[in-house]
Amino acid sequence: MLCVLIYTGCIDRTILDSKPGEAIDPVTNLQYTIAGNNVTLTWDLPSTIPADIIKPVSIFIRVMRNNVSILSVTLPNAPVSYVFDTYDSSNKYTIIVKVLGSVDTTDPNAANIRYSLGSSVSF
Repeated sequence: MLCVLIYTGCIDRTILDSKPGEAIDPVTNLQYTIAGNNVTLTWDLPSTIPADIIKPVSIFIRVMRNNVSILSVTLPNAPVSYVFDTYDSSNKYTIIVKVLGSVDTTDPNAANIRYSLGSSVSF
C-alpha cells in the first residue's frame, strides 16, 4: 500500500527582518537582595519611552535556575520591583528583566509588542 501526502500552499507575506519603530531602552540599576527564600529585585525604568509605545509599559521577567528556565512572568503597570519567593541557596540563578511595550498596529506583518534588551543578575 502506498500513501502519498502532498501539501502545498502559498502565503504572500513579507518576512520581518526586524521590528519597526524606535527601540525601548532597558531597565537600569538592576539590583537584588536575598532574605530567606525571597529574592527582591528592584530596577529603574527608562527615563523615556518611544512615542508609539502604549503606556504604561510592562516588565517581563525570566528566572533561570541552573541554566533552565523555571519561570516567566509579565508584570503590568510599570512596576519597579518583584519578589521571587522560591529561592534555594543550593542552586545558581540568573534573572533577566526586560521592558515590554505594546504598539497599536493593524499591519498583520508587524508585531504588536516590543521588548527592550535584557538586564540580568546572577547569584
